[in-house]
Parts: sequence; structure tokens; C-alpha cells
Amino acid sequence: MKNFLSSENFKKILWGLGIVAFIFFVFGLGVAVGYKEAIFSSSWGRNYYKNFYGGLPDIPNGPNDVHRNWNSHGVAGIVINMSTSTILIRSTQNDERSIYVSPQTVIKKANDTISIDKIMSGDNIIVIGEADNNGQILSQFIRVFDGSSSIPLPPPDQM
Repeated sequence: MKNFLSSENFKKILWGLGIVAFIFFVFGLGVAVGYKEAIFSSSWGRNYYKNFYGGLPDIPNGPNDVHRNWNSHGVAGIVINMSTSTILIRSTQNDERSIYVSPQTVIKKANDTISIDKIMSGDNIIVIGEADNNGQILSQFIRVFDGSSSIPLPPPDQM
């Protein structure tokens, strides 16, 4: 037994088991990220009217409703409405997205750090954050561009 533990075959078996464990870990990580994306997309659709119209009753999806998966970690678009802690934007896919801005959110315009009240309707913004279960993006970082500036945004299928 002592000879087997110090043999080359034992080392090869350990390496093989380590590689298999690593592959399972990476696969599990991919499943977890995919699950989070699916939950966000589902929650966004379920909470659409609450997020944008202040709690209208649930309206079932019609037969022609097409439900897309959304990028739950960020969005780029034009500010169309604001409140003290929420920004509503029209994304490059021509969809309305609700962004929650916490006190810890970093908001940058050029090299300056600004507050949420300096963001105006018509400004172009790029938001990086994390999805919540209400279909909003909890922003961690927001980059603001003047409404008059045209920022080069990627095509909708690449966002």
C-alpha cells in the first residue's frame, strides 16, 4: 500500500480526479450563471407593469408575446424618466429598462463623480450592475454621456 501511494500511477490518478473535479466546478458555475440569467428574465416579465406603471394588475401574455432573455448585468441607452433612486431608460434594443441606484452606486461623467440628480432625461448612459428578483438592475456603476453626444453602442444582438 505504501508503494502504491508513492507510485506514478497514484499521482496520475490524483491528477485525473483533480481535472475531472475542476471540469465539474466550471460546469456548475456555468449552470449557476445561466440560472441567474433565466430568473432575471422571468422576473422582469412578471414585474413589467409594476416597474413601469406603478402596480397595474397582472395582464397575461398574449399569444403573440415574444419573451427574450435580457442581459441582466448591464444595459446602455437613453434616460427617459427618473426618480430619486430609479432611472428608466430606453435601451439600444428599444426596450424600457428600470435601473435602481443605491447610495453606493458610482456615477461618472467624464472624469467627475456626480450624483443622481445631475443625470438628465435624454442623457446616454451605460449601466453595470446585478439583477434583482423584481426585474430591475441594481446598478453598481453608471457612466453618463451628454444627450448631445453620440456614443458608439454595439448592435443590439451584441449587448
